[in-house]
Amino acid sequence: MTAHKRWGDFAVESPDLVEVGHRLLYQGSAIASAFLATVAPDQGPRVHPVFPVLALGDLWLFIVNLSPKYRDLCRNRWFALHTLPTAEGGEEFYLRGYADEVTDQTTKDSVVAATNGRQRSSDFEALFRCEPKSVLYTKWDNWGTAEAWPSYSKWQGTPQVETK
Repeated sequence: MTAHKRWGDFAVESPDLVEVGHRLLYQGSAIASAFLATVAPDQGPRVHPVFPVLALGDLWLFIVNLSPKYRDLCRNRWFALHTLPTAEGGEEFYLRGYADEVTDQTTKDSVVAATNGRQRSSDFEALFRCEPKSVLYTKWDNWGTAEAWPSYSKWQGTPQVETK
């Protein structure tokens, strides 16, 4: 089994994709937002809106510890994260990997501090560090026309770029 990378590793190996991911996660806002997919007990997908945090060289999620997504991540570490659609359309950023709960209060406080008070942590929220396994960026040329065509940029430990 190959070692899973941290967001900081991804940033070093594929800085252009990291910039796109950051832009599409934050979309001009001080708080990032995305859809999180987890694996339910029946092995079906479950989708949840979340507010990821990029800080300290990692991608973080605060998850309510009474929620189905918390139980899903504790039982099965696999997740997928997909950015929200942009107002202009024509771009998608998708990441999948593993999430691990981090219980260290100092780390939790550091992640909260990195948001400049925009996100807070409550006793009922758990912190998860996300380890990206693969990333897919889709850019639609001629978006909104009959000539629309996707171009893909991929990362899996080492960047791979493919155009269709």
